[in-house]
Amino acid sequence: MPASPRSRLRATGSGASSPASSATETWANRCAIPRSFARWPSDAAQPGDIVNAADLLPFIVSGIVVGTVYGLAAGGLVLTYKTSGIFNFGHGALATAAAYAFYSLHVVHGVAWPVALILSVLVLGPGLGLLMERFAAKLAPQPTTFKIVGTIGLVLVVQGVAVLTYGTTTIRVKQFLPGAGRSFAVLGVVVSYDKAMIAAVALASVAALWAFFRRSRTGLAMRAVVDDPALLAMRGTDAVRVRRAAWIIGSTFAALSGVLIAPLIGLDSILLTFMVVQAFAAAVIGRFSNIPLTLVGGIVVGIAASVAEKYALGTSWLSGLPASVPFLILFVVLLIRGRTLVSPRVRTHVRPSSPYRAPGWVRAIAGAVVLVPLLVVPELVGDRLSFFTTGLATALMLLSLGLLVRTSGQVSLCHSVFAAIGAVAFSQLHLDLGLPWLVAVLLGALVAVPIGALVAIPAIRLSGLFLALATFGFGILVQQLLYPQTWMFTSFAQGREMPHPSFAEEPEQFYYVVLAALFLTALTVVLIERSRLGRMLRGMAGSPEGVSAMGLSTSVTRVTVFCVSAFLAAIAGILLGVERNFATGGDAFFGSYNSLILLAMLALAPFAEPWYALLPAIGAVVPGYFTGADTTSWLNIIFGVSAVLVSMAGGNPTMPTRWRARLDRLAWRRGGSSRPAPAALPRVREEGDRAAGLEVRELTVRYGGLMAVHGLSLDAPMGKITGLIGPNGAGKTSTFDVCSGFNRRHGGRVLLHGSDVTGRSAAARARNGLGRTFQSVELCDTLTVLENVRLGHEAGQAGANPLAQIVAGPVAWRTSRQRAAAALERCGLTHLAGTPAGELSTGQRRLAELARCLAGGFDVLLLDEPSAGLDPDETARFGDLVLSVVQETGVGVLLIEHDMALVMRLCGYLYVLDFGELIFEGTPAAVAASPVVQAAYLGSDVAVERVDENTRRS
Repeated sequence: MPASPRSRLRATGSGASSPASSATETWANRCAIPRSFARWPSDAAQPGDIVNAADLLPFIVSGIVVGTVYGLAAGGLVLTYKTSGIFNFGHGALATAAAYAFYSLHVVHGVAWPVALILSVLVLGPGLGLLMERFAAKLAPQPTTFKIVGTIGLVLVVQGVAVLTYGTTTIRVKQFLPGAGRSFAVLGVVVSYDKAMIAAVALASVAALWAFFRRSRTGLAMRAVVDDPALLAMRGTDAVRVRRAAWIIGSTFAALSGVLIAPLIGLDSILLTFMVVQAFAAAVIGRFSNIPLTLVGGIVVGIAASVAEKYALGTSWLSGLPASVPFLILFVVLLIRGRTLVSPRVRTHVRPSSPYRAPGWVRAIAGAVVLVPLLVVPELVGDRLSFFTTGLATALMLLSLGLLVRTSGQVSLCHSVFAAIGAVAFSQLHLDLGLPWLVAVLLGALVAVPIGALVAIPAIRLSGLFLALATFGFGILVQQLLYPQTWMFTSFAQGREMPHPSFAEEPEQFYYVVLAALFLTALTVVLIERSRLGRMLRGMAGSPEGVSAMGLSTSVTRVTVFCVSAFLAAIAGILLGVERNFATGGDAFFGSYNSLILLAMLALAPFAEPWYALLPAIGAVVPGYFTGADTTSWLNIIFGVSAVLVSMAGGNPTMPTRWRARLDRLAWRRGGSSRPAPAALPRVREEGDRAAGLEVRELTVRYGGLMAVHGLSLDAPMGKITGLIGPNGAGKTSTFDVCSGFNRRHGGRVLLHGSDVTGRSAAARARNGLGRTFQSVELCDTLTVLENVRLGHEAGQAGANPLAQIVAGPVAWRTSRQRAAAALERCGLTHLAGTPAGELSTGQRRLAELARCLAGGFDVLLLDEPSAGLDPDETARFGDLVLSVVQETGVGVLLIEHDMALVMRLCGYLYVLDFGELIFEGTPAAVAASPVVQAAYLGSDVAVERVDENTRRS
């Protein structure tokens, strides 16, 4: 929850903060590797001396010790990720729970340390693993955002319970392992026996895990369970049992790492959680799959952080470097290797529920109903007004984050950094440079925009889990390294002064300033949702490959939305700081932990924009009425438990259909009331080189050691339907991926209308006339059918132009509506224009995807198994539609299809692949009569007489 409001700051005279804030400050001050891990002789080099190898040895040795613990924790994390596909952000929470359990048993209740160790590691660890396996099974089919939010909920619950039970003060734990106080020398470095024992236990545990993983039958099953659980079941192995074993081992490793590291850093709920989170960097180095390399990564991270402490000693501006190194490594490695990281496949997915958006005037009335009580708040709440102002700033922050998470489907775990940057920039501009208050607010928020663009760089290369990890690492990196700098939050305890504007010096007046900012932000978010940018953002969230195949440069779109979101978050940070009179780095609102809370709050909120920002923000008001010291912790627990439950359910339930129908009737909304007048589909140009259509020359595709396609050449001319057939695994879709630009790691060339497009992106090829459908239909389920089809035209029109992505002129807006209406009419989907795509049948989804291509006016279409899932009647109608489109518009079609009756009817020329090799090409009659083709694919019972020469002509 956000820290205490301004009234508490005035009482203390400095940046007083909530328990979470205090813990954050503790973590920031002590998160570096403790120097007690190893000792060095008194004549060793001191800070400022010239560094040589001997000077670094003590730091290297201490880094190895803590690095083995990182490797231990990361090994368990990698194991559970490999087997379940769930990356557990709450891995550190499991370690924290075990560490507190050990402390309670051994220190509080006097249980002997071996017994306490067994109970907290070998009993509690497996118990937590059993619970995590059931939790992960519920999360597995959910969207990535809910997988992240659910595990973050564990962090909030454990942190809240720990603070309620043990308070916020860091508890020092005496070393329990034998050998404490005794030491030995290694290359002149004095190492205590207990630290050596920690390293030995960690190394032995990871080595045993690796051996088990490589040599045992269960370990082999763990390696296969994610890729093909059905095949595993056919071989007599229960996939659930394998996953359960993995979670038991992984949770036990987490518990052991927590118990081992507690005496080194002390017991602090946030500090312990984030210390183990530093193991994420080790997991990244190990590519989330290689356990020995993960251990090496942990040691590298530990040594790097420890050596950084050597350089930070006596240098104030480097004080945050040791704690920042693991997160710097995490961010950089993800940035460099992002495209090579692949998430484990999960075969079942739950489609996200489509949020209901009421008719415009109904929403306007609802807004007025909400606004009126907010306008009279200052007259009703008295001295609690500061809590309400904080709540409004929190709502603004949630609107900012919602643009990323809810609209564009990207997860940001560094949003509080944007708020902090905005607050600092405002103070510098207004106080140091003397700019007017409002000008300083706007320019201060603009300072966060390039930072948002910087964070968007990994968004271009990463997605889902890996983007969340990268932004999380970036946020902690900035907090550790930059917050302590004097040019950031100054060296004063109260931080930076944040004065009120002259026109709103009283709390009541400033409340209305924040309310006005929230109103304008909410209006902006609603307008974005209804604009071209909003459609493209939602399209990108639901089907990134689909919108790319239509011509949208998603890299530009991602940068654009990150910049807008950063600007709004900076506004929230500025207003929050002004409300409190000061902005300090210890304020929980600016801490990385708050970014986790914001994401959980956002996931819990029902309704669409802007309402999702209002209900969670009420949590900021609760401490004004429940003033106990434990209020924040209870709120974190409530948010955490709710995040777990909502994530397992795949989100909040949407408005019941009967209520939707009533509101639609109340607003006189009809299914066809907003349908645009259709325009005729344009005929493609065939002059000059455009008649050549698509050409592939000597195409070769490899996946590791597997040759998917070898030396393929083919032509798909304009005005013709060309077939590409072959058994499953023959390389057909791999060919399509190359032709459309989704796979650019290949040999050979791709030409479109006579121009070489081999080096061009998928979006650039689409803008040059190449459209595509997918084997698994790529529609955005939360958009209506009309909105999905409009994207076929709008995506290409917007392309890589940021301004064109944000707004569309009246002519462009009208044209896209008309083109979409024409495509819907041609495909017989006009009556479904206002229906969310997620509610369509398989056949309707196939037609909607084709309609999107028709609206885009592409010259060449790649149709990938378009009849899959259709019944015979639907297949026949689909074939008629494709034939008529080719005849009327002159488009060229390259078709992958397993329904040979449809292929023989539509295609004028066929290419036959088998094991990536072109084994035959020719007319359908020649293909059907070929013994080679019959043996490889068709079967001997395929007769030439099935070919109807009249229907084959296109």
